[in-house]
Amino acid sequence: MLVRTYERAPLDHFDDALAAYAPDTIERLAEIGVALIGIDTASIDPADSKALASHQVIRRRGLRVLENLVLDEVPEGDYELIALPLKLITADASPVRAVLRELA
Repeated sequence: MLVRTYERAPLDHFDDALAAYAPDTIERLAEIGVALIGIDTASIDPADSKALASHQVIRRRGLRVLENLVLDEVPEGDYELIALPLKLITADASPVRAVLRELA
């Protein structure tokens, strides 16, 4: 599931007031079978979060997360997402080149 929160992604500055997911929302999405959550903000947690509660739910529930997606020109619809991470053995995250392919 990908969520677009910006009309235009703020590529030239960090948005301290970024939209984020509530941990309960992540729990509900996991319960209905969502395996990957993507957002166009820098984090699924609020910018000032120290506990990173939504990230903790992601980890505990075995979900995947994509942050900082640029979805400015992507209309609502159904897509195939291709997001291949770098093979970083000791890292807990990796940059990806995310590509959407429209489903016919």
